[in-house]
Parts: sequence; C-alpha cells; structure tokens
Amino acid sequence: MKRRVMLDYSLGEGWLARWLDGLRDGKAVASTCATCDETQFPPLRVCPTCRQRSDGWRTLGGGATVQFRTNGSDGDIAMVRFDGASNACIARAEALPQGATRCALATSPDDRPFLALKAESET
Repeated sequence: MKRRVMLDYSLGEGWLARWLDGLRDGKAVASTCATCDETQFPPLRVCPTCRQRSDGWRTLGGGATVQFRTNGSDGDIAMVRFDGASNACIARAEALPQGATRCALATSPDDRPFLALKAESET
C-alpha cells in the first residue's frame, strides 16, 4: 500500500538549545561535568562516568579523529571523537574524502541541525 503522508510539527529544543544552535553555526558545543571534568559531545544529560547531572557547556575546537567509516543506503556515516570530548559520536560523512583520518564539524544546511563532517582543512 502506498500513501502520501504530510506532517507539520514543532519540537521544543529544551536543554539542548545551546548544542543545536552550535550545530547550526558549525560549532561543537559540548556538555561538561564539574564533578569529574568529563566533556561529552554530543551532550549527555547525565555524566556516564560519575552519574552526576551535566552542569555546564564548553565549545570545542571542532576537529575530530575518524574512528570508523561506512557507507550505506542513506549515505556515508562515520564514528568520530571530537578533540576534547570524552565520547565518540556518529555523523554524516558525505563531504569527507575517502581515507580521511581527521575531519571537522560542518555547518548544517538549511537551518536543520545535524552532525555533518567536512575535511579538517576547510574553513
């Protein structure tokens, strides 16, 4: 059965507003934990190390190391660890050259915040 479905919705950004604003601007904004000094990008509400509530924000440099990369029906995806972050994340990697070991956060197109990567040397 084939049907066309259209849906308009609005989601409040809540405590992730600073992170989402950063993605729109191509900045890596991470959550921080004052108890154990961990930094999480993407941000986590609760620190996985000490289980305390994340209580601050830090803007990282935006550079990252590629840990793994694959391609699938939805495009190229990479697991990366951003410099200064304690955790790794998954991001779109279409603009990242094959074989690249370093990358940077790309500005999200069309004001749609999502994690996208580019070659580290691009401005």
